[in-house]
Amino acid sequence: MSMHLKALGIYVYLATTQDSYFINGKNIEANAKAIDALKSTVNEDYLSRVSNIDSAFIVWNTLISW
Repeated sequence: MSMHLKALGIYVYLATTQDSYFINGKNIEANAKAIDALKSTVNEDYLSRVSNIDSAFIVWNTLISW
């Protein structure tokens, strides 16, 4: 998954690895792309756990902790 996120762009990947990345307004698009990539690859059980999260960093860490 890390390689897929990097292929979408380094800023998309950084949105999943840096907690403060989403706060910066210019990175909202990268955050949204990362969230879309993450949510589109998980099954319904995992999706229900992360569907309300707005931060790619939190989605990523939630998914890897299960």
